Amino acid sequence: MANSSSGGVQHFIPVAGYLFSDLKKKTMQMNKRLIHFVNNIVNDHKQVFDPDNLDDYIDVFLNEMNTNTKDTVALSEENLLRTLVQLFIAGSETTVTTLRWCFLYMIANPDIQSRVQDEIDSVVGRNSLPRVGDKLPFTEATIMEVQRIASIVPVGVPHVAAADTTLRGYLIPKGTVIISNLLAIHHNQDSWYEPEKFEPERFLDSKGDMFYRNEYVPFSIGRRACLGENLAKMELFVYFTHLLHQFSFKKPEESPPITFESTLGATNAPLPFELIVTKR
Repeated sequence: MANSSSGGVQHFIPVAGYLFSDLKKKTMQMNKRLIHFVNNIVNDHKQVFDPDNLDDYIDVFLNEMNTNTKDTVALSEENLLRTLVQLFIAGSETTVTTLRWCFLYMIANPDIQSRVQDEIDSVVGRNSLPRVGDKLPFTEATIMEVQRIASIVPVGVPHVAAADTTLRGYLIPKGTVIISNLLAIHHNQDSWYEPEKFEPERFLDSKGDMFYRNEYVPFSIGRRACLGENLAKMELFVYFTHLLHQFSFKKPEESPPITFESTLGATNAPLPFELIVTKR
């Protein structure tokens, strides 16, 4: 993910492909290793495949390849491998990176961490764990504020203009590749008061209920936004609430000062940091 940084410019400035040739080569090699990794998993599934006992996504896909004769283009082994790679990258790296940002902001804002824990304790109690569906507005607003301020995916995936379009006097010809600047949207001073300030209350109304804002777009924009948005929200909610229900996090006294600088690749990741985890 880190190596997907500078080389990405070649998609809209072709000559850049020559400037970053070594990085491009390294990235392609890593992609091949990842495809080889998932290919081995698919081969393992083939060895024990049982159409009457489909255990996971790979089994279902293989079964469709064997039985569906109408869509042989989409239901190919190449598409299976590419889909698995995308699920692996988009479904794990982004969630882990978001959680890293969550705990960085928790040790930087212990008062907010305490408010999240108090809300979880008052709604869920100490004898059970939070579940999806529990009404925890401040906790959800805290997760949303992390996603806004950190902008884990700083730019959206490329889209293509479906027709000639004029926007603010500029002609966007049909077929133009369009990349949305999500980081800029999340830090636009016209939309967010003091955008560099960590403030979960941005997503709470006067009654303390959580609400969404149109300028909040961590999963990209348009009708073709992130397919895994609902799953990602559930994952983040469960991991974050379970960990804060069971543990408290703080910065070690002798560790380096907290910094919100990041490593900008395909995702915006925090620099390595230290924390102390204490059982509650």
